[in-house]
Amino acid sequence: MKYEFTSPRDCTLSELLGEKLSFIGKKGLKSLIKERQVRVNGERVGEDVRLETGDVVEAYVTARAPSVKVIYADDNIVVADKPAHTDTMSLPLLLSGEYGELFPVHRLDVNTTGLVALARNRAAKEELEREFKARKIKKKYIATVVGAPKADRGTLRHWLVKDAVGGLVKAYPTASHGGAESVTEYETIGRDGELTVLALYPSTGRTHQLRVQLAAEGTPILGDGKYGDYAANKRYKASEQRLRAVSLRLVGASGVLASLRNREFTAE
Repeated sequence: MKYEFTSPRDCTLSELLGEKLSFIGKKGLKSLIKERQVRVNGERVGEDVRLETGDVVEAYVTARAPSVKVIYADDNIVVADKPAHTDTMSLPLLLSGEYGELFPVHRLDVNTTGLVALARNRAAKEELEREFKARKIKKKYIATVVGAPKADRGTLRHWLVKDAVGGLVKAYPTASHGGAESVTEYETIGRDGELTVLALYPSTGRTHQLRVQLAAEGTPILGDGKYGDYAANKRYKASEQRLRAVSLRLVGASGVLASLRNREFTAE
């Protein structure tokens, strides 16, 4: 299948393909370039070239695209259920055939599944961005973790700092190292041996926030290959990260989204 898209910024070809075609995996992306199945501005390329804003990329993919379920759609937004191993930035391409141009306004980690809101026009995009910035969009996640928190419910508060060298995010218990304050409320909703199921309500949206905070508390998410418990992942044969965004509520929606004020979308 042929996919065509325009580079929104200066970056490498592999970076852009990693966002748009994340569902074919890293090996698939490398093969795509090596086998010269990519054109940039009409010219076939066989190496990872540098792109400029506005460059047109065509990719010929034989791998089957994942199915993306749409929970809700109107003239202004689409709420989609993102599958695992799929970058949020791939969703506009995967859904473009039915919904046209879409604009992501927030992201889930590649291996986190669940609800993502995408704007269908500039006015909706600007409104959603305002709502996220004002923290008026409430999200709920469900996570299965190894171990149990000290209390059945509570608030996690850390200051997160991304390691410039290794790319890992680290959590600190106090304001230090120029970290960004990260806050998540949680409650225990189930237990199964050493595993605990938590409902999570983040009020901030930092990179890898939930994964890092839970790991810092000694209760890493099952199946998390980056911050998780390797032995537990192996013991439970957990190849998938057990973190899912199950609810999205537009508390303060206004403007073109006013009719959706306090509307809650839920995943199955």
